[in-house]
Amino acid sequence: MTKAIDQKSKHLEKAAEFYLRAKELIEVNEDWQSCGSMILKALAEERKSENTGLQVMNVIKYQKPKTKLEFSFRS
Repeated sequence: MTKAIDQKSKHLEKAAEFYLRAKELIEVNEDWQSCGSMILKALAEERKSENTGLQVMNVIKYQKPKTKLEFSFRS
């Protein structure tokens, strides 16, 4: 569990770094394109932080029915 918390905090730290770079790029260099790129990278890191941790997959498995259902429609 602590590993997931560590990963989440690392992703959030990276996101904060990207936001600071974006702020610097727009205020000092007035580079809109690079600033936008940094913001997108920060958002990606925030998304990664939300997806870290225990993930449950295939909890409900699809089971095929043992009997075959047949439908016949006649008019």
